[in-house]
Amino acid sequence: MKNLLLLDIKSQLSRCTVVLLGIACSLAFNVQAQNQTLVLAGGALSTCSSSTPKNCQNSAQIKGKAHNLFKVTDAKISKIAQYWPSGNNDKKLATINALNTIKIQKTVPMTKKSLLWLWRDINNTSLSSLSVGEYNFVFDMLEIFQPNISQLNSAERLKEQVNTDLNNQSATNNILQFVSGSLKVNNAEPTMLVVTASSRDPYEAADLAQALFQSHINTHWLALTPALVHAITNNSCDKLAILRNTQMKIYNREAIYPDRIQAELSLCEKGIDALVSLIKHSTGVMFNDGDAALANRVLFEQNDRPYPWTEALQSRPVIVGVGAGTVVQNKIVSEYTTTSLSALRESTNNSHAGGLGSFNFGVLDTQFSEQNRTFRLAMAIDKSQAKNIKAEVQHGFGIDENTALVVIKSPEGNLMTVIGKSGVVHLANQINNQPKGKHYSYSYWPTGSVIDITNNAFTLSERTISQALPAIKIPSLPVQRFGAILTNSKLRSLTQAMCLSQEQSAVAQQDEFIISLTATRSTSYHRISAKELGCAVINLDLAVSTF
Repeated sequence: MKNLLLLDIKSQLSRCTVVLLGIACSLAFNVQAQNQTLVLAGGALSTCSSSTPKNCQNSAQIKGKAHNLFKVTDAKISKIAQYWPSGNNDKKLATINALNTIKIQKTVPMTKKSLLWLWRDINNTSLSSLSVGEYNFVFDMLEIFQPNISQLNSAERLKEQVNTDLNNQSATNNILQFVSGSLKVNNAEPTMLVVTASSRDPYEAADLAQALFQSHINTHWLALTPALVHAITNNSCDKLAILRNTQMKIYNREAIYPDRIQAELSLCEKGIDALVSLIKHSTGVMFNDGDAALANRVLFEQNDRPYPWTEALQSRPVIVGVGAGTVVQNKIVSEYTTTSLSALRESTNNSHAGGLGSFNFGVLDTQFSEQNRTFRLAMAIDKSQAKNIKAEVQHGFGIDENTALVVIKSPEGNLMTVIGKSGVVHLANQINNQPKGKHYSYSYWPTGSVIDITNNAFTLSERTISQALPAIKIPSLPVQRFGAILTNSKLRSLTQAMCLSQEQSAVAQQDEFIISLTATRSTSYHRISAKELGCAVINLDLAVSTF
């Protein structure tokens, strides 16, 4: 029998995930038994802010920064010509000529969209020919500072503002409230540090990331950027401005985000010990969405050795990942191919050791069902051994958008639950793979599911099963081969239909691939909730072959 304390944790979590009906869960279980809580979101959370009114109830307009602004002036053109980041003088000359024309036609600040349209009309060839580095350089240099004119001191920067009370996605608030509750369980007055290193411009991303919890939790931006990492480890804080150019390929940030630049300098000058101490005295840390490879740059040196602060980040009582910030929690990192279809065709696995390692149960992927990433995750766990570590990659976890996989670690054991909007896919390699095609065990855990973890096996808890709704009678699926299965979330839709109809098998197709879904003796279906995606699929055989 499991320790009674773990059962109590499960009981509390089950109530939290089922009762997270728009209210904050108290999470009132014994904090001493909880070592760590991971809240791993499957993508950027749909948040009502001044820049995203589409995420606000009734498209409400929130006061604050709505977008970046750009202006073409003689001074900016001169600097672009002087500091052009490549040796291609033809592209530089074409850019300067286009900007001189734009300067005459548009004398007031404009959005990036407006600037792009104007440039395309003038000389689309010059714009299209720019490399990614040249393109980013030009727009960094053209961006202008936006003062907060509502304040008496106009030197204050206009910031993006968030109003979570007006979120039109209740799933987002459920996740945010769960995080807040977890933090407060660990500390009556918790502090949250926000790392935005996944963004190309971490200074720009800081406003939104910091504002997510600021109204309820003492939240601070941790200026852990590649420039700071290089400067603080080489005693060269006076060279931060240059390092932002050379290490991060971003420019002109001191003119746009002077407060963030000052915070970066201050953190650097305090030294490594102070940085580690700051992290150790925080209750939680959040990693934002963007590019996981960028985030890894502030966690590990080029030889994969962790920096002095990496362990402190890894050991926070509460760790939140959003999109790429979720992927960076992996112990095993996969260099994903773009799509499931290309992954099937290439049939490659580029798994290797890396990432923060707070999640050590397998490989994580995000925006999962919406982007049809089942088979790129399957390829990542396909009987291959990750480089640099002596372990096979057996399990994959795909988290849907506006959904979070929660992992509770304690001395008595670990468990998972799913909160938010949709669900989480669990893929596992079949132990006795059949000779024809590749077979995987496919499970879909909807919001409200609690998952027991025993000996690296993941099972839907008896409590969740006992609280499931009665099965409903719906017509059987038509006898046909379902086409274009790897588009428009169709695979998730098909497995949900199989679950609701108690279907035993289905066949689908994507180009040259046949995908078969078959119920076995270990397969079961459970209606966790009456929501559209509320049916739990457990251990469905998923096979892929060609014809």
